[in-house]
Amino acid sequence: MSTRSSDPARRTDDQRQHWDGVAAGWKQWWPTIEQGAQAVSARMLELAAVAPGQRVLDIATGIGEPALLAAARVGPRGRVLATDCSPRMLAIARERAAGLGLANVDFLEMDARELEFPDDSFDAALCRWGISYLPDPPTTAAAIRRLLVPGGSFATSVWQAGPRGRPMVGLAMAAAIETFDLPPPSEPAVPASGSAEAALAQQLVLAGFTDVRVEEVALTLEFRSADDCTQYLMDVSPQFSALLLGRTSTELAEYRQRLGDRLRQYTTADGSVRVPNVAVCAAGRA
Repeated sequence: MSTRSSDPARRTDDQRQHWDGVAAGWKQWWPTIEQGAQAVSARMLELAAVAPGQRVLDIATGIGEPALLAAARVGPRGRVLATDCSPRMLAIARERAAGLGLANVDFLEMDARELEFPDDSFDAALCRWGISYLPDPPTTAAAIRRLLVPGGSFATSVWQAGPRGRPMVGLAMAAAIETFDLPPPSEPAVPASGSAEAALAQQLVLAGFTDVRVEEVALTLEFRSADDCTQYLMDVSPQFSALLLGRTSTELAEYRQRLGDRLRQYTTADGSVRVPNVAVCAAGRA
């Protein structure tokens, strides 16, 4: 997400439009995404000690994760409330919940910075990757802490800093800069190793959480081909969707070729592509 408006209402509208615009792509590519991302969701539930009968809040759920995994974990005596700013994402999440027969999860359109619930409303809270898009994560984390019962846990995740986190994104942007003659990033410095862990831990500590734990979780995204990687980025990323929209067929063919060349290091003998990624999970206790 590239929006950095200083007007909160405008920023929320931009976020909603961007994620609404790629909701169909997320639905299409969900099996690919979740095959790798389930490792992150499962670890978040463990760090947050999600258990049967609990009340759980999932913030920035997208099309329903890790809310649906949490709903299965808390069982019929528990309840999950999942929020997101994108109504189209939430519509898909509701479809998925119905398809899985999960009746203990509710979905609510709500900006992550406006969590208007009574104190002590939840036993645990989750936010997979969504905290990265907030302008003031410690303030939001402090609001989340207020919603938790004493001793309740909050678990969240971000991508590891630098190329280890999401190498495909870096390679895709390098191919775009070369293909479309774009200016290079204004700050090309490589983040220091461990910077994501340190920043995330600091955010939770500043928000008042105790017993803060931070760890890496490895995951792999698998695609049938390099062309599938390109299509995936166009379909699920607001940034790349906007970047590639309106390009000529010749430009797109050149871009696919350049990205394919960069992805060769991850290409297997049968032409499929397996890209390793690293997420950082963190949890704290209210």
